[in-house]
Amino acid sequence: MSKMKIRPAKKFINLIAAILLIAALVGCKSRSEKFYAEAQSAIEKGHFRIGLDLLEKSFSTEKDSKVKYKYLIEASRIARFEIHDFERAIRYNREIIKGSESESDRLNAQEAIAEIYFENLQSFEMALKEYQILEPRYTDHKKKEKINLRLAQLLYYTGEYKLALEQAEGSLKYATEDVVAFLKVKAQIFLAQKEYEKCIQVYTEIRERNPTYFAKENLFIATSIVFEENEQYDKALEFLKENESEISDKAYLELRYKRLSEKQKNKPLSSGKRK
Repeated sequence: MSKMKIRPAKKFINLIAAILLIAALVGCKSRSEKFYAEAQSAIEKGHFRIGLDLLEKSFSTEKDSKVKYKYLIEASRIARFEIHDFERAIRYNREIIKGSESESDRLNAQEAIAEIYFENLQSFEMALKEYQILEPRYTDHKKKEKINLRLAQLLYYTGEYKLALEQAEGSLKYATEDVVAFLKVKAQIFLAQKEYEKCIQVYTEIRERNPTYFAKENLFIATSIVFEENEQYDKALEFLKENESEISDKAYLELRYKRLSEKQKNKPLSSGKRK
């Protein structure tokens, strides 16, 4: 009888031990992992702000460096692309630059900051500073060419025309993929400096090199604007009429015709007086 009673007791004890072991294993899950799991659940439901707050808790409490920066990278992506909290995305990327052991992660974070200032915030002076930090760190020729194009554009946008022209012309010596884009920057600089003939020459070169790019970038209209700025209204109208079939925005083209025709009529005669 005593043996019959002991066996059920042992089974009960073993069951309790198994339950306690499972509970202990579950309890071993770190706070960071719990926050991350909750974050993923929220993100999957489309609750990005809640998920981002939980991700921030997860990387703030995570002790493993690799895991921490994995969470930070994900948080920066959510902040930038899902909820458009760009300042928060910049802050996360700066943390990655400051602390990640991965050179690749640090480089990607630096590029993300530069892109946010350029594309999302249009803070051109800040973008210029960030791209200037980024440029020396690249050795890949194609990537370096893209960064140099950004630098030329940003120098132009910030009114540093001389430096922008030097950047564009220096880069053109080695450019292989963005030649026409660098030429476009040159044309924009010449227009800003009122060097209209040089501007027209560069636009002509772009068209000869890459007609598809010329049309896609709406450079037919841009060329007509150069003639207009130089008060060559006849040439502007003539150029538009010659290339009318290449210009997709017909409504805007009609407005250009109307504007130029009015300016042509109101233009003073060579004597400087209207009759």
